[in-house]
Amino acid sequence: MDQKRSTVADRRLNELGSFLAARRAEVTPTEVGLPHTGSRRLRGLRREEVAMLAGVGASWYAWIEQGRAKNVSPSVLSAIANVLRLNEAQRQYMMRMAGYAAPVVPGRTAVVDHELTGPVVDSFLPNPAYFLDRYWNIVAANVAARRLLDVDGPCNYLDLLFGHPASRERFPHWEHEAAEAAGRLRAQRAELLDDPVFEALIRRLRAKSPAFTEVWDRHIVSNEAASVQTLHHPQLGRVSLQQLWLQIAAYPGLQLVLLHPGVRESAGRGTLRAAA
Repeated sequence: MDQKRSTVADRRLNELGSFLAARRAEVTPTEVGLPHTGSRRLRGLRREEVAMLAGVGASWYAWIEQGRAKNVSPSVLSAIANVLRLNEAQRQYMMRMAGYAAPVVPGRTAVVDHELTGPVVDSFLPNPAYFLDRYWNIVAANVAARRLLDVDGPCNYLDLLFGHPASRERFPHWEHEAAEAAGRLRAQRAELLDDPVFEALIRRLRAKSPAFTEVWDRHIVSNEAASVQTLHHPQLGRVSLQQLWLQIAAYPGLQLVLLHPGVRESAGRGTLRAAA
């Protein structure tokens, strides 16, 4: 048990280091008030610059990025977060990787009661609604969602987004959708880093999709509850929908995704009610 706990802790520290390195590469010296010193080989900050601005030793910060620094204090992490201009979701992720939030104990996904989820998503008709489990499997969807996503039967949302040949046509703003999905998956990983099924999902996506690998390696973190999603509807053309993600407390990892009409981008006629 102690060996397993140590292995998980080491993986969290490695992930923390990779995450901070990715964020460091995105912050320019000008953004943090450093003087322009001519040409630089890298766009982002150097490790020693982050250390100086955060008020920590350069060697200690290097250890953090290398996954070798244990028991990094919250105050040091907060100072680093300020330098790297992290948002709230990124700060929470950083703290979880450093061991300052209790992760969800991995285990079997709660059994979904289809007699409950089916009527729930159908009650949102004519608007699309569907349930995702913690591994992004679509476990229930109403007819509007199935038509909008072009799925019939069991399907994994990430496979649909990153592996389906028509995904870039189905999602006109595909790059944005890919980044949002990878960011949600990365945030979710903070609680499921030692879940073998979750890690197998990531390995499978990396093996199947170079596009997923590229966006995953950017270490994006996102957990917005609401956003705007643009899709190509088979009857209405391009539609813009407000998207809402709801966590289901009684079923750990289960999320209800609701979509309702925003501004339709195409000149297609009709409404979701008519097309459902």
